[in-house]
Formats: sequence, structure tokens, C-alpha cells
Amino acid sequence: MSIGVRVQPKESRGYYMLPQAPEDAGYYVYGTLHDVPGTGHLAQYAHPNLLTLIFQIEREWQTMCDRKFGIGNISIDAGIVYDNHKSHQKGIEMDCRPVRDYMTGQGARCTYRDKESDLEATIELIRLFVEHPRIKIVYFNDERVQKALGGARVRSLIGHNNHFHAELWPRYAS
Repeated sequence: MSIGVRVQPKESRGYYMLPQAPEDAGYYVYGTLHDVPGTGHLAQYAHPNLLTLIFQIEREWQTMCDRKFGIGNISIDAGIVYDNHKSHQKGIEMDCRPVRDYMTGQGARCTYRDKESDLEATIELIRLFVEHPRIKIVYFNDERVQKALGGARVRSLIGHNNHFHAELWPRYAS
């Protein structure tokens, strides 16, 4: 029996899971839920406004760079607090890795201090986020990025050395 076209997973609030391996996408996905391997997709439910932003930015990114950027935690079903992600409840916050070489997936983790991290490319990726009118704030601890993009829109927050956190204005969650 044929199951037909698979429907993108949808959770109880009506949010959709970020497509996990779309052909020719400018991003890759990573992460785990509760440190359980192979569960990162369960924390990638996004409000439709965030999905739209992700698709816009990844298309723009592809015109600038042939490397993919990593997208981690967004939200789990129903927006329940999980692990250390108290802010990832509305489906309008997302984590992304600093840009590095062509490595993708779980093993591509790096901090902004690592030699694999590409400062200039990371600045350009974060610029796409901060220049988007729906983005409220980005948290990333690299002071060079903050200086390049302005401290008002890119700020430090504990735990943001190996990823940046981008957040939509709350009005886009309704």
C-alpha cells in the first residue's frame, strides 16, 4: 500500500517541523533533545513566521556562500520547557552555529574561538538575521561580531559561544 506524499510533521500548536534534509538547502540541521542521539528534529518546530524567515535567509545565504549553516533548537511540541532552553517555547527563537568549513551535522560543532570558525562568514550570516525587520535580537558571545554589527542588535548571553540565538519580535508569534 502506498502512503502517498509524506506530510511535513505538524505539532499541537499547528507549527511545522523545519524540513530536515531538503535537496539543495542552504542549511543543515543538528542537535539532540535531552542529549538523546537522533532526536534533534523533535526540537525544531517553528512558527510559520520563523519558517518563512529561515527560508528567506537560507536562500540569500546561498547567493553569498556555498557552505551550509547549521540550525539547531527551535521549539518542541506544545512549547514545553526542555533542557536549558527556557526561551525556546514560542517557536520564534532558533539556534545556529558559527560558519565553519564544509563539515555539517553533529560533528560540525565549534565555538567562535576555534580555528575552524570563519569570522567573516559568520558576520555575514548574522548580518542577514539582524538586518531582517522581524528579528528582535541575536545573542552571540563573539565581541568581534558584536562590534561589526552593532552591540544593540547582537549581545552576549551565557552559553552562546558555540551558537548564536536569533529571536523574532513577539508580535510575530500571534
